[in-house]
Amino acid sequence: MWIDTHCHLDAHEFGAQSLEVARRAGEQGVSMIVIPAVERGNFEVVAQLAAQASNASYALGIHPICVPHATEDDLAALRLAIEAAMADPKFVAIGEIGLDFFIPMLCEPAMRAKQDHFFRA
Repeated sequence: MWIDTHCHLDAHEFGAQSLEVARRAGEQGVSMIVIPAVERGNFEVVAQLAAQASNASYALGIHPICVPHATEDDLAALRLAIEAAMADPKFVAIGEIGLDFFIPMLCEPAMRAKQDHFFRA
């Protein structure tokens, strides 16, 4: 049994093929795919994709790369989305979230502090 803990099936690169990709992964032994949200704008999309694919689940979070343009309203929306998702068996994790410093802009003190704030929230 294989579990893909991080697959952005909602990414535009998959286009209309997201469910087909999940199906083919299942044929190859991937019993579960976790689709992580990266920002408020795709919370609903990842939940819908997970609902449509028998071998998919989802995570809700705000990716560090999205933190520079994220707001306190986005954090509030994340909290509400997580609370609402708690009853959904397809909801399995908090993510995508963390601290990333691989992009120079994210290393600036203000961005480090904002990432830390979003991570702790």
